[in-house]
Amino acid sequence: MNKTKNILSLSMEPEMQELLKKHAKKKGISVSKLVRDLVEKFLVTDEEVVPVILKIPNQLKGNEEALQKWMDARSNAIVKALSS
Repeated sequence: MNKTKNILSLSMEPEMQELLKKHAKKKGISVSKLVRDLVEKFLVTDEEVVPVILKIPNQLKGNEEALQKWMDARSNAIVKALSS
């Protein structure tokens, strides 16, 4: 049998595992696939890139004015942080 993936064991709180299961089921994928996707998404392999992750509150969805105000505040903070 030719293995194409290595096995990794993780420890986490039961609540976190349940969240992973819930999101994987919602996406129609396995928990392992979800974890692989998350790791791939957030690993930086290009040293010429500075990763920035924004978690946007759900209540801003559909409210263009509030979303723009929220994004402006975050983008100004990012510019300030990266400029110093």
